[in-house]
Amino acid sequence: METPTLRQLQQLVYLAEERHFARAAKRAHVTQSALSRSLQTLEDAAGMRLFDRSSRSVEITPVGERLVTRARSILSSADDLGREMRLLRSGDAGEVAVGVGAFTGLTLLPEAVARLYARHPSVRVTLVQDNWRVLMDVLQQGKLDFFLAHISDIRADESLEVETLGGLPGHFYCRRGHPLARRLEIAARDLAGQRFASVIIPQDLRERLHALIASPDDDGFAVTLESENVSLLAQVAIKSDVVLLAGDAVLAQELASGQLVRLNVTELQEPRASGLLMAQFGMLRLKGRTLSPAAMMLMDMVRAEAERILITPRLPAAASPPRRGKQPSSRGKPATARPRRSHPTAKGRI
Repeated sequence: METPTLRQLQQLVYLAEERHFARAAKRAHVTQSALSRSLQTLEDAAGMRLFDRSSRSVEITPVGERLVTRARSILSSADDLGREMRLLRSGDAGEVAVGVGAFTGLTLLPEAVARLYARHPSVRVTLVQDNWRVLMDVLQQGKLDFFLAHISDIRADESLEVETLGGLPGHFYCRRGHPLARRLEIAARDLAGQRFASVIIPQDLRERLHALIASPDDDGFAVTLESENVSLLAQVAIKSDVVLLAGDAVLAQELASGQLVRLNVTELQEPRASGLLMAQFGMLRLKGRTLSPAAMMLMDMVRAEAERILITPRLPAAASPPRRGKQPSSRGKPATARPRRSHPTAKGRI
């Protein structure tokens, strides 16, 4: 027996409701003869009569009643499936699984997710927060659409796409009553001997901080409290004398309330040290994997947020070619190329 088509089931329901071939055919947008042939084929496949026909009326049989009940259920499910497909295509439904690090989650995600919900409130977003090594494993298992993290230690391979987004400068913070908080300015060496709290940071940054802070009699920069939970780190810093390494963007409330203060480290104000505590953010996904429209929309909103608040590196201006003598004044001054701003969505290997 051949499986009935959705069109045949719809025609069956129309005839059961109208009890009239001409009216049912009109609703189905077919001719009366085409409707009659279609339902005859359905009856032949079932091996049973579904309607009793007479010159005056069309009556549905008990078998036909049961099939009509089932047909309505199937058609309703098909409508639901079609609606779900339309919603998924438009981004109005579906699920997105995103991995975030401590800074990236608090810096880029809140506004991006809020914008996604404002446009597509039915989307379900799952956030997984951890360090990038754990998130990489979860991504490789296919359980994340993409993740955001510091990318200094990450090396792209053939399966991974790394998209640079930009960076934010880091700073040192302490509680308002900390001895260091009373000083308007401190040297990096003044941080020697302090206990530090931080998220997991790249090894190259650890080494640079150690070289900056270490004194002959001290171990330099040593993190004694490490967590991906910035809120927890901030609370510990508020209640103890640990010095917190973080960024303004993730400590807005604590700074506004005066519970934490930013330390003005002399060396970090120098132009040559401007990038010393710069946290570089990136968005990572598996190459070749097709993402849902909702996931793609959220990625675009993350890019827009990165464009708004992150610092993107500037490419150096092209060197001018050597002059071969004085140029005629009639030619005017040569045009000077302006350095292009790196676009936050540019992809590249890290």
